[in-house]
Amino acid sequence: MLGGALVVATYLVFPSGLARDAVYLAVGLSSVVAVVVGVQRNRPARRAAWYWLAAGQLCWVAGDTVYSWYNDVAAVSPYPSSADALYIAAYPLLAVCFALLIRARRGGRDIVGWIDASIVTVNLGLLAWVVLAGPLVRSGAGTAISRAVGLAYPAGDVLLLAMVVRLVIGAGARTMAFRLLVGAGVLLYLADTTFSVLSARSAYEGGAVDPLWLAAYVLWGAAALHPSMTELSERGTEPRTLTSRRLAGLTLAVLVAPGTSIVQLALGVPLDAWPVALCSIAAFFLVVARMSLAGRAVQASTAQSDRLRDDLTHQAAYDSLTELANRVRALEIVEAALHRGRRSASSVGLLFVNLDHFKAVNDAHGHAVGDGVLQEMARRLRRSVSAGDTVGRLGGNEFVVVVEALDCEAALVALAERLVTAIAEPVRAGAHDVVVSASIGVALVRDGSTDADQLLRGADAALHRAKAAGRGRAEVFDDRLRRELQERAVLEAALRSSLADGDLELHYQPIVEVTTGRVDGYEALVRWQRPGHGMVPPDDFIPTAELSDLICDVGRWVLGEATRQLAVWTARWPDVCGAMTVAVNISGRHLARASIVTDVAAALAAAGLAADRLVLEITETVLVDQPTADAHMRALRELGVAVSIDDFGTGYTSISQLQHLSVDILKIDRSLVESSTSGAIELVRLVIHAAHAFGLTVVAEGVESEAQLSSLKLAGCDTAQGHLFARAAPATTIAGLLASRATSTNLEPQTS
Repeated sequence: MLGGALVVATYLVFPSGLARDAVYLAVGLSSVVAVVVGVQRNRPARRAAWYWLAAGQLCWVAGDTVYSWYNDVAAVSPYPSSADALYIAAYPLLAVCFALLIRARRGGRDIVGWIDASIVTVNLGLLAWVVLAGPLVRSGAGTAISRAVGLAYPAGDVLLLAMVVRLVIGAGARTMAFRLLVGAGVLLYLADTTFSVLSARSAYEGGAVDPLWLAAYVLWGAAALHPSMTELSERGTEPRTLTSRRLAGLTLAVLVAPGTSIVQLALGVPLDAWPVALCSIAAFFLVVARMSLAGRAVQASTAQSDRLRDDLTHQAAYDSLTELANRVRALEIVEAALHRGRRSASSVGLLFVNLDHFKAVNDAHGHAVGDGVLQEMARRLRRSVSAGDTVGRLGGNEFVVVVEALDCEAALVALAERLVTAIAEPVRAGAHDVVVSASIGVALVRDGSTDADQLLRGADAALHRAKAAGRGRAEVFDDRLRRELQERAVLEAALRSSLADGDLELHYQPIVEVTTGRVDGYEALVRWQRPGHGMVPPDDFIPTAELSDLICDVGRWVLGEATRQLAVWTARWPDVCGAMTVAVNISGRHLARASIVTDVAAALAAAGLAADRLVLEITETVLVDQPTADAHMRALRELGVAVSIDDFGTGYTSISQLQHLSVDILKIDRSLVESSTSGAIELVRLVIHAAHAFGLTVVAEGVESEAQLSSLKLAGCDTAQGHLFARAAPATTIAGLLASRATSTNLEPQTS
């Protein structure tokens, strides 16, 4: 572009003649060469369009050559001549170029775009007629061929400008090459129109419009050379079809016809009635068609918005996997049913359904099979209930069934038992049959005298009773369970208060190396000295804490206190405690939270204790019930702490699964250690050998006799704990023991 600007400036310096015409032809020819070079270098997807552009420019250059020969060599100015034929031939070639680019960028038909371009073209055609073509036709001057040639020029300009307008309002990126190409088309139109107007008035002076034509040549070539020319033939996103600018442009175009009549009346010139009338009629029908298409687009957009709103509403209220009402919608349904129950004094029942050990299905068969099982369970639930009942999915493997207008509690219990039976039927999954059971909590309210949350809590409490009773059964939320809940609420409130007041304490039970009797570490066990009640056994308050986030608060306190205590002991007796660890039990609810990692890290940092001095004990059932357990266990191990499977042998983890678990220690449950049957002893040996094969350390808990200890030694067990060595004791007692053994860490076995 800089080179072109310099050449154009040089052109203006030269006087008229062969030298000036040579510069003009050189600029035109360089534009043709630039287009060809740009295509070869940039390799656009639609090369044909650019070759049509080069052909059109070549026609112009050829026409310029012939025209210069007539003027400078032959000293004649024939009209029309072969130069005019070459000039006129360039317009359709350029129109083909623009049409190919428009089609490539749109990727299909765009009726709206063509109508808009037609509105502009019709009205520009009227201007061309009024200013140029009309006077030429009415004058009757010249031959028919000369008049036809005179009409062909404005017709070609209108065609070219129509294609430029269509390109501008169409799809595709607005790159630098796009702007250069559009600018070249606009400059060519301005140059031709100015030349025609001045020539018609015999006011044209040689070279007055040449800079515009030369500038158009330069922009054609620059557009082809620019790297962004490849994007001109790439499909783009559709622009908005009725922007404010577009609407303003169409409005101005439609006003051309009446504006022309007003100007002619004001100037006192003869009216072009028929052209104005025909243009107005054409513009009218085009505008009507445009409005019709715009109306259809609005209707389609409205319909699409309605569908989208309906889809969003459905997605917000229904589960995408099972198509059942989701948790929010299910609670709304329960609340509405209770409201109707209050108005009609009727009963409302709620069944809380939980698939037992569903994680094992995902682990064994994959999540795709698990999703299929959930979908089948949803279908079975829908088939088993009445038409007026509602089935919802609370999330995961939990479902609810809302039953209205119940005759009696027995009918609700009977439905729950039918659901237990229906769910227990095998589900075909590929080449295998998957069998799952369900525990169901049943809650019934009369006269709607509660709210949805309370009814759901009652059903949930009954569900926990069903699981505690062996799973695969239904239990009812009755008066006894209601009293238990009330007592549990009181107990939870007291526990929260004690946690805040510092009434909890830790007792420590040693973990002893089986072969040497040396204390390897301690397990921290929480105890509650409840004001006014004395010492509360863990089994009486831990299950209550497990039902809420209170267990997480307790867990954080235990982590902080246990790590702090071990750090204190290590600082006082480094020779005795330097290698000892402290084991802390982590609840499933706490492990499921992402904050477990930060809680552990914060406790270690506050105590100034190394991460490898802490062992986190996780029950085997947590691995089944908590989907996020394994990921959080890996994160904890990356932190540096050790992870232990507690109570191994009471859950559903097979020995073969040990190689895939993110754990370091396996803790054999006391039920296996206490058993004296030959089968149990062999099972303990098998577990120990398998754990060692997978690189795990083994701890046996509940060791209470010398015979058990001897059996564990023969089996190769690493460490053990139990009453045979010592009972759990307060930190002060352990401190006294550590002080008395400053030179030895051995503990003599004891039976009391």
